[in-house]
Amino acid sequence: MAKERKVVREGICLPLMLITIILTCIGLVMVFSTTYNDSLIHSNNTSYLSDFRNQAIVAVVGLLFMFCISRMDYRLLKRPKIFWSLYVASIIALIAVFFFDPVYDSHRWIRVPGIGITIQSSEIAKVVAIIFASLYTSANKWWYRDAKSWFRLLLPIGILAALIIVEPDLSTTMCLLGATVIVMFVSGMPWGFLAAGVAGIGALVPLMISVVGYQSRRFDAWLHAWDDPKDVGYQIVQSLYAIGDGGLFGVGLGNSKQKITHLPMSDTDYIFSIICEEFGFVGAVLVIGLYVAYAFFGIKIAMEASDRFGTYLAVGITTLIVLQAFINMGVATNVLPSTGLTLPFISKGASSLAVTLCSTGILLSISSHKTRKPNKEE
Repeated sequence: MAKERKVVREGICLPLMLITIILTCIGLVMVFSTTYNDSLIHSNNTSYLSDFRNQAIVAVVGLLFMFCISRMDYRLLKRPKIFWSLYVASIIALIAVFFFDPVYDSHRWIRVPGIGITIQSSEIAKVVAIIFASLYTSANKWWYRDAKSWFRLLLPIGILAALIIVEPDLSTTMCLLGATVIVMFVSGMPWGFLAAGVAGIGALVPLMISVVGYQSRRFDAWLHAWDDPKDVGYQIVQSLYAIGDGGLFGVGLGNSKQKITHLPMSDTDYIFSIICEEFGFVGAVLVIGLYVAYAFFGIKIAMEASDRFGTYLAVGITTLIVLQAFINMGVATNVLPSTGLTLPFISKGASSLAVTLCSTGILLSISSHKTRKPNKEE
């Protein structure tokens, strides 16, 4: 008779922690590089470090939270009081954004008065959605065979997705739903249901294009950027110029020309373009390699998790972060239409950085709970 696997508590996945720290440090360097020129142009000399300082503070605090969360038992998230408190808080935060003035025609941020910090509630909500999907599918092995089970799973996630999509924020909604579908598939959902889920998410694209004007403009820019490089295609063309200027080894840290006055959002949506310009093809491959390594160790953690909840949660978190990274890089290279997603760990943004670091802390916590076969002597 085969011996049962035992749950053992071991150290956290150090390679994943190291990858996270490296990506965060790259982010700090690039935020400084992409913001100091603009700050000098539009502000006085005493405030040009404010963006970098704020990002550095969030990075340090976020890394501390990541380490603290990694030392906790991730199975605490199974407790109804803890999870539903997070869920209700997410709903409240998603509703609260509509009481603040829109930014770029979207209601996505809550402004904290007095300290100048903004909170993007959708960043928190998408992680909460993955936690719920992992909880539900791990507790109901054959959930997809029952129509009521589908309803009980999709209703809470659908509420979060609906509140995000009306902001409007199509890209975050697609990331949330995409990661949820992957969790559902890993939990045992058949291929046919996976195909239906992917088709349903894809149907959101033409729907949003027809409803929201700027989405249609972004789609046109993706397809016809060079037809109008000074208007519709301006951002994409400038991004491609930055990537092309980098060559093999780049123009050097801080020497990007595109970030100064040519490429909008070079510190957030298009920060990968500046990485390519300043560090060239070699730098771009290094960053891509780090995300591939993050995915590898995330999947490894999922495979070695002590229970199904840990497996599904690790898959969901890994998918969220890596999918967002490759969408961002796809936008910068014009492989995908503009979405407004940041590059995890690297782009400027307190909410994005804090949430991805805390999510990685959950991954590290899962990595410290493994299963193994006992030795013959045991």
